[in-house]
Amino acid sequence: MKKQKRKDLAHLNTGMDGTGKKALIIIICIVVLLVLMYFLTERILTKDNETKKATQSVIQYDKILAGESFNQGEDDYYVIYYDSSDEYSTLPSAISSYQSDKSKTRLYSVDLHDGMNQKYRTDDDVVTTSASELRVKNPTLLHFKDHQVEEVITDSDQINEFLSN
Repeated sequence: MKKQKRKDLAHLNTGMDGTGKKALIIIICIVVLLVLMYFLTERILTKDNETKKATQSVIQYDKILAGESFNQGEDDYYVIYYDSSDEYSTLPSAISSYQSDKSKTRLYSVDLHDGMNQKYRTDDDVVTTSASELRVKNPTLLHFKDHQVEEVITDSDQINEFLSN
């Protein structure tokens, strides 16, 4: 009987049996895996936040929808209608250049390629009586004074000349 007790005590002194060791190893592996997942998730979220900060949108006040042409805040302003999908057009850079000069009369731009503006596009005559009846060609420059159309320019060369002055 004493020999049996000694074996049991010897077994306890030498360490755990195989099942206990396996359980401890599994627990340690799970803890290490959870810690790795935590740090990996933290890294991904930090990277996403940095990307979002770098690509935050800037509110564009100079680009409007065609239906808003008649109700801008100024009494004297221009609205240019053009198709941004025309890769050979020099209008986008000329528009940007004009809009960057804050001393000039305000110029709003309307992209006729945008789905919300396509119903205002025509190949026939330009109609500028009201926002609901508005029909313009690509490109068209309208001069608004007191929310009424004062001048209509549909010639590309004249529009480019106006924007470059």
